[in-house]
Order: sequence, then structure tokens, then C-alpha cells
Amino acid sequence: MQGDLREKTREIVTIILQTAGYEVEEADEHFDLSAIGDDDSYVVLISDDPQEIKTFCHLTFRLKAGGQTEICRKVLVSFSSRAAGDCTCWGEAEIARYAGEVALARIFGRRLVLDERGPATRQEGQARSAIRHLPVKVSDRDAAILSGTTRGKTRCRFVPYWCCHCTSTGSQSVMNKVVSFEREQHQGVNAINGTRMEMHLTDAVDTTMPDDCEVLTAKIPREEVEETVVADMIKDLTQRVRFKKEEGDAVFYQEETLKPKRENITAEVALVYVPIWQVEARDRVVEVNAFTGEVMGMPSDEGVEIF
Repeated sequence: MQGDLREKTREIVTIILQTAGYEVEEADEHFDLSAIGDDDSYVVLISDDPQEIKTFCHLTFRLKAGGQTEICRKVLVSFSSRAAGDCTCWGEAEIARYAGEVALARIFGRRLVLDERGPATRQEGQARSAIRHLPVKVSDRDAAILSGTTRGKTRCRFVPYWCCHCTSTGSQSVMNKVVSFEREQHQGVNAINGTRMEMHLTDAVDTTMPDDCEVLTAKIPREEVEETVVADMIKDLTQRVRFKKEEGDAVFYQEETLKPKRENITAEVALVYVPIWQVEARDRVVEVNAFTGEVMGMPSDEGVEIF
């Protein structure tokens, strides 16, 4: 990739990552940009050179922060079809889409949410993206048995969930009663239909998807989910306290509603994909969570009817 084209691309990619909430810096000869966020980090290579791409895709980049080490996700920005290895690929289509979403994000004052799935169609020789997901613990055969349709055709879909870790601290006292608001909560919110499941970010892995798997796109934005889970925690922790007061010969009963302060609640939200087996029989489709083995009673997206 020529110097002028590479520089222009670097500027656009920097704007995209900054709008997504990352701190972006130019980097060394192994990659062009580093992007550090609250929940994850990226390294970005902008190149059409096969040797540069090969070296980048086979290296592992780690970030040390706060005494902990995390593996950085890799993004290759290339306008050719020569991609290899374990990284997310952005081409002309991805850059054009993100540039448009940046404009809307700036108009409405919101953060851009990066879609970590790969393009729906890839040219021969291109690699699929690595995405953060829960591991597949239930095989397609076991999913068919669990669904009750052992002869059904199965396919694996990776459904986006917002993995939420909420922490509340503090307490409040009235008269001689103290109400604690200490709580920690882990859950996943389906980024398509809003259904929930128990989920811990530590269970997720970051690997490349097989070619025969479908990766769905998130529809519910991160900010909306964060507001919802925080509001739910405030509601769950709100208590009505009744206490007695005595004034002379009179006895009074009084009630107070106590709830935690918003500033005492933190929410960490990250995108994690959940593997779902769809088992297709002649007259029905059954979905099985490939991580938990649970037969799902509600469709994981809007395009499937569950019986």
C-alpha cells in the first residue's frame, strides 16, 4: 500500500476507533495503530503487503496494565484479498460502513459500537475474523438429542450478547436501621432481542470461527443495555423501611424508601457471542445453547420460530 494511501487510511481508522471509545496511538514497525479501551484493546495493521500481513497475523500482542496482561485483538486493514491468520479484516466495505456510522454517532452524540463479526462474503483466501465468544461445549449430535429431533439438520450460529458485570456499593441508614446496597451481578443480554442468561466474561475465548458458522449482528446498542441493567439493579436494591417513633404517649410508624445512588453503581459491558445450535426438523426448529446445553424456549433472534 502506497505511503499516501496508507496515511489517509490511518487517519480514517483512527477516527473510527476514537469514536468507538478507544485511546489511539501510532505504533512501531509491526503495526500502525494501537487502540486501548475499557474492556479490550486492538492493534491495527494497514497493509496490502503479503509478508507484512503474514507476520502480523501470526504474532501475538499483549498489553500489560494494572498488573494484568491481556491479549490484544488484531485488525488488518487491507484493500486486497490476500489475508491470512487469526485477525479481523477490514476492507473497503467495512471502512465505508464505519465511516458512515461515525458521522451518525457524532450527530447524535453517541459512541460507535464496533461489529466484531467478519464480512458476510469473503473472497477466496481470506480468513474469517476472530471473535470473543463462549466456547462450544455441546456437540451438534448432542444438541439434536437434547432437541428431541435426532434426525434434524443442525447449523451453528453465534449470537451477540452484551456481557454485563454490575457492582453496587454503599449503604444508607434511617433511625437505627442500616440498609446495605452491596451487590455484584453477572449476566448476558441478547443484543438482538434483549433476553438474558447468566454469563461471565472470564468464560469467553477469542478464536477464529469455522467457515460453516453464521455470525449475527448486534442490534441493541451498548449504551441502551448499560442503562437498562443499571436501572434494574437500582430497582432490585430499593427497599421500603418501616420504623417506629415515639413522641410522649404517642407512637408513630413511618416508612422511607431507600435506594442506591447512581454514582455508586458501575457497569462493565463487553460484546460476547454465544454459540447456538439450530436443529431443523420437518415441521419445527429447536435451538440449543451450545455452551450450557439448555433448550431455548425463545428464539435467539427475530427470524426463527421456536415450537
